Amino acid sequence: MTLKLRHTQPQKELSNVVRSFFELSYSTDADRSDYLLPSGRIAFFHIKTEKEFQVEFEGSENVSEVNSGYYLAFIDGTAKYTHSKMNVIAASIYPVYLGLVFKIKPRDILNTFTRLDDLIDLEKADLPTDVDNLSTPQLVGRMQRFIHSQLNENPIREDVELIYNKIVEAKAYNLSVNELAYWMGYSERHISNIFQEHVGLSPKRFIQLTRFNQSLKLIDDLESFPKLSDIAYEMGYHDHAHFIRDFKQFCGKTPREIRAEKKSAAYLFRKARVD
Repeated sequence: MTLKLRHTQPQKELSNVVRSFFELSYSTDADRSDYLLPSGRIAFFHIKTEKEFQVEFEGSENVSEVNSGYYLAFIDGTAKYTHSKMNVIAASIYPVYLGLVFKIKPRDILNTFTRLDDLIDLEKADLPTDVDNLSTPQLVGRMQRFIHSQLNENPIREDVELIYNKIVEAKAYNLSVNELAYWMGYSERHISNIFQEHVGLSPKRFIQLTRFNQSLKLIDDLESFPKLSDIAYEMGYHDHAHFIRDFKQFCGKTPREIRAEKKSAAYLFRKARVD
């Protein structure tokens, strides 16, 4: 069997917090080398793996050891790893909610896979540590109950949510930090402080990441964008070389190389649809 991915929608009351839940599974005997690309979201996941493996982060000296258990992951570059049989059940969470749910700042877990039991008491959080007898819907339900309970105790600041939503809405990747500050009536310094505190990246870096992810959505649309230069134009670039340079800083590959690659987890994630 090959790598399989399935997305499901979160409960309605969590739809502004969780992009989707997903199950990623690999059941072949042979070890598999793979990579993930940054999505601008936090992964809160439980993994069952036959053996421990390492995750390396491009542009960072960090190396994470991953074994069975709960983890948080937040990346702004390519994460590379080689794994054996495994099953991952995860929530893709918008980063502005990380501190409210897990009492940790996004920048503190940037470019790491961080064990959740190093941060919180799983028993007090009512997260099951023995999941062998739980079905995927049952474990997703327990994870949703945990997230919902935490958010009831820690509501999000309205201005933080407004700023974040302004950037991630359609075509907001063309915003400048100055325009964002003017729109909110804040100084650029105040906007930057909010982002560093609640998103873990500077607003400029996050806008660039949003643009990168929008580009990824178009990479495989050969009918609408047969030429990569068409994507560059759609993204607001006047210089194709500038588009390639910005693209490579997040994944270490050119748009042409990403378009040609069809077997990675990164490809599955950009092609999969939310049920």
